[in-house]
Amino acid sequence: MKRRDFIKNIAVGTAVVSTAAVSSLASSHEGSSPRRKKNEFDVIVIGGGFAGVTAARDLSLSGANTLLLEARPRLGGRTFTTKFAGHDMDMGGTWFGWGQPNIWSEKLKYDLPITESAAIKATSFVWYESGKRKKGTAEDFWPSVYEAYDAFYAPAYKYFSRPYDPLYHNSEEFVKLDNMSAKEAIEGLNISDVQKDYIRSFAAINGHADSDKSSYLDQLRWLALSGFNKDFMWANIGQYKLKNGTAELIEHMMADSSAEVKLGTAATRIVQTSSGVSVFTNRNEELKAKYVVMAAPLNVLQNIEFSPSISPIKQKAFKQGHTGSGIKIYIKIKGKHPIVYANGTEDMALNYLWTEYDDDDQVLVGFGKNPEKIDFYDDDMIQKAVREYLPDAEVLESFSYDWNIDPYSKGTWCMYPPGMLTTAFEEMNRPEGLVHFSGSDFASGWRGFIDGAIESGARNAQLIIEKLKNV
Repeated sequence: MKRRDFIKNIAVGTAVVSTAAVSSLASSHEGSSPRRKKNEFDVIVIGGGFAGVTAARDLSLSGANTLLLEARPRLGGRTFTTKFAGHDMDMGGTWFGWGQPNIWSEKLKYDLPITESAAIKATSFVWYESGKRKKGTAEDFWPSVYEAYDAFYAPAYKYFSRPYDPLYHNSEEFVKLDNMSAKEAIEGLNISDVQKDYIRSFAAINGHADSDKSSYLDQLRWLALSGFNKDFMWANIGQYKLKNGTAELIEHMMADSSAEVKLGTAATRIVQTSSGVSVFTNRNEELKAKYVVMAAPLNVLQNIEFSPSISPIKQKAFKQGHTGSGIKIYIKIKGKHPIVYANGTEDMALNYLWTEYDDDDQVLVGFGKNPEKIDFYDDDMIQKAVREYLPDAEVLESFSYDWNIDPYSKGTWCMYPPGMLTTAFEEMNRPEGLVHFSGSDFASGWRGFIDGAIESGARNAQLIIEKLKNV
């Protein structure tokens, strides 16, 4: 099967992937929960990513009769683990740190082993200055980059001193920074042109899109959530990962859950009445519940019909979506090489590339802001992109997953476009009657990360648990 066909098929459920164990475990829950009446539940959770799985687990453990719906043939949402180059490789969400309390507590609870990206011990650094490739040591590279980071993140403490309460410092200046793009902010910094190139590239990878697409204010959160420490921020966003992949965590969470699971079942319409909520699916089913947790990604919510209609602010935000639309690709190159960390410019096909596994044939991971810049099904283009950093590298194989063409994600990780945080965040988190909105894209803390998904799923589950006590 060609790689492009594989990506399309896995999204709609006709391909078997290495997460089959997760799907099998989820399927084992089908029909396992007692039901008062056929197709009637206390809570229906829509979306089987980490937010949905967390909510379903917590709700079912409280005694709520819970159904988890997932459109794909597997659980995990914008994460899944597959084999590549002899490793359990996560194609979506991957890295986390002990400054991310929700996922780290799950790692501790289930005693899951972790590993680290090889690039943490990089000995070779590659970057670009005025269009020319440069190579050196950490001492040659980081001081100038960190000086640029300091300028970029200067307002972070003032506006995010309570990083898990993101609107706490709401003010006229706060709104102004939210409506400013990262690119606009960078242009106004008192740093060199080369340093501006560093930060434009960094902002582009953070938002996984052009630096003018994301809010400057929203870019500041990651440093605030890392205690305003740049090294700790990198430890949270690019150092640690689950040794056996995110699928192992999903397996453990589902093993604790008594929720019924329906895979390959997409919600198409949500109807609220005085007697509860009806969820209509692509299988021509009508499923009923007292409450619904909508844990589908922000970028797909405009495709779901709500009756009565949701608020205009939600409609606008759902239509606009988040910025994440870039690429992530794993690349195996021939032979041993120095462990590399490479930082390109925003307009390069891969604006970041680093050593992920220092094997006999080294494995790199690359990030690009724009899938139009590189066809990652084209081996020649991948070879060319790698050689912009490593001129002597020979690509043996590569693998990626296009989350942009997956109809149940329509994008990668979340960062908000200018204006969304201050105009829509609070409203998107407000329940619409009996329907709660949950997911990494709505998190108060590590929005765009697995940690944020778990935070949001747990919070909404607890809100509904309290409401069910009064029913």
